[in-house]
Amino acid sequence: MRVLFTYMGAPTTKDEIEDFIFRFLYDVRHHIGLDVPGAKVVIKGIAKARARQVRGHYDVIGGRSPLVEYMTEIARAVSEKTGHEVRLGMCYSRPLLEELDWDFDLVFPLYHVYSSSTTERCLAKIRELFGEKPYVMEWWDNAKFIRWVQRNIETGLEDSGFEEPYVILSVHSLPKRVIDEGDPYERTHRKLAERVMKAFDLPWEIAFQSKFGRGQWLGPEVPEVLERLKSEGVSEVLVYPLSFIVENIETLYELDVEYGEVAERLGLRYKRAGLNHRDPLLSEAIAEVIENAVNEN
Repeated sequence: MRVLFTYMGAPTTKDEIEDFIFRFLYDVRHHIGLDVPGAKVVIKGIAKARARQVRGHYDVIGGRSPLVEYMTEIARAVSEKTGHEVRLGMCYSRPLLEELDWDFDLVFPLYHVYSSSTTERCLAKIRELFGEKPYVMEWWDNAKFIRWVQRNIETGLEDSGFEEPYVILSVHSLPKRVIDEGDPYERTHRKLAERVMKAFDLPWEIAFQSKFGRGQWLGPEVPEVLERLKSEGVSEVLVYPLSFIVENIETLYELDVEYGEVAERLGLRYKRAGLNHRDPLLSEAIAEVIENAVNEN
């Protein structure tokens, strides 16, 4: 059995940022009002301007995003557990789907929660390049995965030394119109959050991060919640990135640096719980979902 792990991707180095942004924006141009004459030129200009800003973020975190490297490690661990050949193929960064010279039997999106904006975009790209393939739609409700999330939060709480922590589960935002059109993304994340937080007798809520572009997006954003919590007398905040499984620019810069500075300005004690992708529970959860999918097919 050959299993393809897929994801939209991420630039590993600063040199890849502009190409990644261009590939992404050009692919979704129909949905963001950029399907116009001369779209390539317009989008190249946007990508160049945006890349200048993002390169500065990469400088702060050491010049590299570990996302592709860490997902490759997960693929290796799952392959060892299952005996299946597992490889990675990304929509907008290397290893690119369009450069794959390898056939596969099952598609496994590394988005544990389905969305038309992420999972479905990857599946559409795969259909375009390879035709219809069996796939796993989502896997957030696997018991081992939920335990993995809980263990990450437990570790964050232990490392924080907080006595009265308030937990923010941070979720990557989406345009509100996507949800209004029926996308289950927000609703599913709330179900996941409820399952996870049953293990903790702590106050908590969901907030959103990574808004990009104009229009109305899912909120409130994490900085808004930090401001409110400070006004309510909260002094200790633990943040956990519920919509990610590996560290990336949005955890290492946005949550750790950008929002950490907001918390410092407010006088809050602030800790971000890490994503331990090397914890065997994660690869065991994925392996279990894959085996179930193989048996069903």
